[in-house]
Amino acid sequence: MELGLNGKVAIVTGGGRGIGRATVELLAREGARVAYCSRSLDQLRAVEKAVTAEGGTCLPVQIDLQERAAADELVRQTIDQFGDLDILVCNHGYHQIKDWEELTDEDWERTFDINFFAAMRVCRAALRPMVAKRNGHVVIVSAGSIYKPSIGIDEHPHYTAAKAAVANMAKFLSKRYGPDNILVNAVLPAYGISREGIDRWAKDAEAQGLTPQEHFVQMADNIGLLPALHRPGTTEEFARVIAFLVSDANTYLTGVDVQIDGGGLDTP
Repeated sequence: MELGLNGKVAIVTGGGRGIGRATVELLAREGARVAYCSRSLDQLRAVEKAVTAEGGTCLPVQIDLQERAAADELVRQTIDQFGDLDILVCNHGYHQIKDWEELTDEDWERTFDINFFAAMRVCRAALRPMVAKRNGHVVIVSAGSIYKPSIGIDEHPHYTAAKAAVANMAKFLSKRYGPDNILVNAVLPAYGISREGIDRWAKDAEAQGLTPQEHFVQMADNIGLLPALHRPGTTEEFARVIAFLVSDANTYLTGVDVQIDGGGLDTP
């Protein structure tokens, strides 16, 4: 199937590692010109090296999206470099496991500032040029854990609340900008492990006398999110779903929470 990504211009936030990096590399491989951001210069350089080695085109932007002017600056640099904007993948995030009673106001504020308010500002900035030409695709990366009680060893109510908020925002934006031919969806990933993470996982399993699959099943069962496939996803698998959602092949799917969890969530 032809995705129609060749020549498109995309922004991927949090593009220095994990799902973001996999998405940058896949979009570039499909012919898109990709601007991506991170606070880490080392991560930016590593991704740039990988993309250019495959003949792709990218624009690394070192920026802190907590700064209020950062979203506008990211979009400005992208359009200055590539002349257009077709796609936004709002992927950045901050995750912290902490007991409800130990969470401070500062913990809540930092989590919402990065996961919700920075995402809102990036969407607001990116939607302007899309509205002007009445065309665009947006994917907001939420979290599978918004649909489960994240308690016990996996307690992070501030994170799930912020990620639920961005999923709700995606639904709103799909309604608000549907008449402008802009498709907006949220993806709800569960366990997405990079190639390096898989290697570390195997070593941890070996140290416990378990196979990697046994180690994963034990951990996932303990926190109440065991995929039906009994294995974690890879960041590349998640990126393939995102690439379809932001491609010209997707012309009618919008306003949806897309679960990418191997059958782990018991929700409609």
